[in-house]
Amino acid sequence: MRVLLSAVVLVLMTGTAKAQVIDEIVAVVGNEIILYSDIQIQKTQIQAQGYKGTLSDCQVLEEILFEKLMLNQAKVDSLEVTDDMVEGQLNRRMDVFIRQIGSVEALEDYYGKSMSEIREDFFDVLKDQLLVQRMEAEISGDINVTPSDVQEFFNEIPKDSLPYINASVEMAQIVKYPEVSTLEKERVRSELMEFKQQVESGEEDFETLAALYSDDPGSAAKGGNLGMQSRGTWVPEFDAVAFNLEEGEVSTPFKSDYGFHIMQLLERRGEMYNANHILLIPEISSDGLNRARTDLDSIRTLVVRDSVSFALAANKYSDDERTKNQNGSLVNQASGSTIFEMDDIDPTLFPVIDTMEVGMVSRPFYFQTRSNEKGYRIVKLMNRTEPHRANLTDDYQSLQNMATERLRAQAMDKWVRERIDEAFVKIDEKYRDCTFGYPWIEEEDELIRN
Repeated sequence: MRVLLSAVVLVLMTGTAKAQVIDEIVAVVGNEIILYSDIQIQKTQIQAQGYKGTLSDCQVLEEILFEKLMLNQAKVDSLEVTDDMVEGQLNRRMDVFIRQIGSVEALEDYYGKSMSEIREDFFDVLKDQLLVQRMEAEISGDINVTPSDVQEFFNEIPKDSLPYINASVEMAQIVKYPEVSTLEKERVRSELMEFKQQVESGEEDFETLAALYSDDPGSAAKGGNLGMQSRGTWVPEFDAVAFNLEEGEVSTPFKSDYGFHIMQLLERRGEMYNANHILLIPEISSDGLNRARTDLDSIRTLVVRDSVSFALAANKYSDDERTKNQNGSLVNQASGSTIFEMDDIDPTLFPVIDTMEVGMVSRPFYFQTRSNEKGYRIVKLMNRTEPHRANLTDDYQSLQNMATERLRAQAMDKWVRERIDEAFVKIDEKYRDCTFGYPWIEEEDELIRN
């Protein structure tokens, strides 16, 4: 049933007894209501994400009608989203908000509420969003695209409308990091232990030592301060130490992929904590780097002479844990695919592979990770495609993804049209002139007034 309704208005009486509209119900889908404020908030959020076009209330209302239709059905079907799932997502989103605004305190000031109140406000909203995602998965999650589906999809695209595929490459690597000497490790640990003792004796404060000596440029300028963050924001070693310290206590030295640290816990609130830390990165000797390059050169010789395959050599000899067990294959973190468009390639890697032929293995070259690890690596160019119109031979995976998205969109469209016919939908008469993509209002319903 689809009808138009007169607005249910929420009013605020001013000191002069004049009624001021602060919100109103503009639509109902099943048991879900849509407020005028919901439309305005969603418009603001879309624009804040960088949308440059013009957004009408009608466009945004239809998006919300779509979401409410799925949410209502998810509840009817008793789909479940556990509180633990919501808490996990909420923690991650709060971390993003805090990083964007700078601190927990700044976030609290922005909303004029405590963190617990902010989390409570977001909890139900996020739970509804996860239920909508579950409903979407129920509708289109079991779609299986066959090779014949891909062929049919490709054949339906006019030849002059085939998508243009940018130049891309696939690569694999073998990495060797120089070993840090035992003497150097002990030197770093001893220096950190001296910092700890200076703080505990009151001879120096932690912030001054961090500003003077920490190798972490991001936090050193702030006295080593990490800010209030939740468990899982930093490397696991940080969480393990932070949740075993008392407030004000300074840890013994501990190791992470970045180097060696000491930490001072400032405050802990549930699953969140604020701490200072000092990072010292052990120095790598030139002899250590030369040995890493020599070892890698020997591995390359074995590969080039076909004494061992690149995949097996990566699995056996590479020091990079992320790629060694997948035959050395590099994965594009932006897409989750092994395919890199040229703009996605690390600028330090581009000059190496730019002139290589497919199947070639580079000579060892120096590189430095984001965590400041220094080492050498060799890279094999597994595949290269030049800019071209899509074809089934070179671009099957991309075309398969497109065909899958089309089938999912068709399944969603069919489901929405069927549910609209069955669901109870009311829309405020002021939106009767909206041009919707779906028949939320039937022509004969436009004469109904409640």
